[in-house]
Amino acid sequence: MKFSMAALSFLILAVAPGSRAQIVYDTEIRERQRTMDLREPLIYRVFAQPSDCCLSYTPRRIQCKLMEDYFETSSGCTQPAIIFVTKKGKRVCADPKNLSVQNCIRKLKPGTGFLA
Repeated sequence: MKFSMAALSFLILAVAPGSRAQIVYDTEIRERQRTMDLREPLIYRVFAQPSDCCLSYTPRRIQCKLMEDYFETSSGCTQPAIIFVTKKGKRVCADPKNLSVQNCIRKLKPGTGFLA
């Protein structure tokens, strides 16, 4: 019994500093990542972010009264699109060449959620 108690004590003492060292290491890594992000050029941080792209357009006519906001997809997307945000928070991909889409764009003030 004395041997097992001594072995258990030894294991506890051996493992405890290791777990603290891991916490310190993880904290140090997170801190370095945070400071590195601030030093990176803005262009790298922007392009590292995922962008919203549309693979297809909605076949339905855009009803502007249901829309709250809109934005254009980035030039990095395979096809141009307008993404409307509905009042319920859903996103709808629309063809920017579509007449109802163009009319709704004229009616909405981008980024404000208000009709013009």
